[in-house]
Amino acid sequence: MEQQNQYDEISLRELIEILLKQKKLIIGTTIVCVLAAFILSFFVMEPVYEAKTVLMASNITDKYKAKQRGEGIEGILDSVAEVPDLTIETYKEQVKNPVILEEIVKELKLDEKEMTRLSLADMIELETIKDTNLIAIKVKHIDKKLATDIANTLSEKFVNFITTKSKEQANKSSISIESQKNVQKQKLDDVLVEYKDFLAQPKGVKELKADITAKIEMVTEYKTKLAEEKVNEQQLRAKISKAQEELQNTPEKVSLKKSLSDDPYMSQVVNEKTNQSSSDLFNVAIEVEERNGNYYSLKNTLSNFKIQLSESLAKQQNLKKEMIKAQTELEKLQVDFAEKQYEERIITRKVNLAQSTYDAFNKKLEEISVAKSSILEDANIVIQTPALEPIKPVSPNKKLNLAISGVLGVMVGVFLAFFREYWKNSAASSKEVA
Repeated sequence: MEQQNQYDEISLRELIEILLKQKKLIIGTTIVCVLAAFILSFFVMEPVYEAKTVLMASNITDKYKAKQRGEGIEGILDSVAEVPDLTIETYKEQVKNPVILEEIVKELKLDEKEMTRLSLADMIELETIKDTNLIAIKVKHIDKKLATDIANTLSEKFVNFITTKSKEQANKSSISIESQKNVQKQKLDDVLVEYKDFLAQPKGVKELKADITAKIEMVTEYKTKLAEEKVNEQQLRAKISKAQEELQNTPEKVSLKKSLSDDPYMSQVVNEKTNQSSSDLFNVAIEVEERNGNYYSLKNTLSNFKIQLSESLAKQQNLKKEMIKAQTELEKLQVDFAEKQYEERIITRKVNLAQSTYDAFNKKLEEISVAKSSILEDANIVIQTPALEPIKPVSPNKKLNLAISGVLGVMVGVFLAFFREYWKNSAASSKEVA
């Protein structure tokens, strides 16, 4: 370990001795480098000026999209009327647009100075200021007035370019939606005409519904009357049965014992034949048969009951026929009503769909017309600070160049010192070996 430390100490001593020994070389090299940098910085290199303009962008695109995004037809319209993202990075990427650079070259006649849009793009440096919506455009050139003109012209051209593109996009969406709105308006008119023709047809839904209600009431009335007649039939049959039973137990004729005085005719005849008075004939009795009034009364009642029963049965038969007829008509009306209702549902759905679609297009067109100006103004980019002619050049940085040349001269001198010492030692070793 001690031997290793000794070798390190000897090596460090040798290095320091080499540096001290070759100090003239190192100092000379450093002086030469500093002198060269001084001559280049002060007499050879031309001063470069930097013109700076600052743009401010306001992005409301995301907010606008969040508000307008919807569902169904509204979602489709939102995608059609979608405004492209106008972020800081989008603006930054568009600053060096070839169209803008070409316009600057022509306007400032840079082609006479043998400058193209490619060389112009190399002169432009972009910088986004952190946590802000500011974009700094820097233009470097040896002519400070030209650099200022380029920076200001670039900012103006860029603002006009962004505004024009935004207007074109908004107008394109507006024209597209306006065209589709007119198509939907024609469809709505056609559907409304179809709906009016449907309503003008005879036997509409409301009329059929009223007829069905009337037929249902009629069938109900027939059923009620039929039930009443069935009850009446049962009652008549019960009465007939009871009358027949009573009629069977009632004799048609009855035998009666009468005195001759009770019969005026017989009393007169006997009086004339026998010259007897009524009082004398009072004790003379005869037996006669007479019609039983109850029997014939029951018979007449029974006949009336049978007639009423026949009338009730006939009435039931007629009620059944009328009820069957009304039910058949009711079923037909219900079928017609279902078909009409289905047709009305379809045509109503078409009308509602056409109306809602047209309203959606109309609403979206109004939103675009209201929001277009807001988007173009609020989301547009504006010149916050125009470029002024720079007072001092940004390059060459003479002090920095001298400092760098000094450091570089020392490094080159040290390298040359070690190389020179190595060369001498290797030459001596070669002689000893020879």
